[in-house]
Amino acid sequence: VNLDFSNLTVIIPTLNEEKSLGELLELIEKNAPNCKIIVADDGSIDKTKEITETFEGKLETFFLDRKDEEVHGLTVSVLDAILTCSTAYFLVMDGDLQHPPKVIPGFLKLLQEEYDLVAGNRIKIVGNWSLNRKLMSFVARLLGSLALIFRRKNRVKDVMTGLFASRTQIWKGFLQKKKKKFILEGYKVLFDFLKSYPSKLKVGHVDYTFGTRHSGESKISKKVIWLYFKSLF
Repeated sequence: VNLDFSNLTVIIPTLNEEKSLGELLELIEKNAPNCKIIVADDGSIDKTKEITETFEGKLETFFLDRKDEEVHGLTVSVLDAILTCSTAYFLVMDGDLQHPPKVIPGFLKLLQEEYDLVAGNRIKIVGNWSLNRKLMSFVARLLGSLALIFRRKNRVKDVMTGLFASRTQIWKGFLQKKKKKFILEGYKVLFDFLKSYPSKLKVGHVDYTFGTRHSGESKISKKVIWLYFKSLF
């Protein structure tokens, strides 16, 4: 299959990712040449902006600076980036190298084959997750799946994934009418979309190994957990 990466924008929501961002941009260029990149930054106080703007690769890279916005959160950062996206497709991935750039071609292949939405599916987790975190992840995935089944909505294998790709126009059209359906300060963009999107979508999946965090701290907190459980209902 002839993959045209110029039709794809990779969206990276960031908050102080200076230790991993440079390597991530290099890996994206290696695996998705000619794609565009939007670094959707929510107020980093490290060198995240500098790294983005001085990246020496050939990719078209844009730094979306959200530090002065009224509402902060991963979800609203991603949504603002989608609204500025000019390509037919977009892909969202974390800035800490836990999502492997080598899977990007698999996402684009399915989008070019007329899939509307392609979700990452964690088949393996590298690193030592505590029993507590494994249990929390399992319960969150289960409850999210049940919430989508109950609402008779489009479903994916891992409703908690932050790695997904879609057709830009589907999201832009939905956001113009229904942005308030998203918990903007939350972290589960895809789940918020799935639970509210009214029409049937052709959904595909790409399996991947969830890597260890290369730097920074996990953004999971009591507030994040509370926002997710609030979004279930």
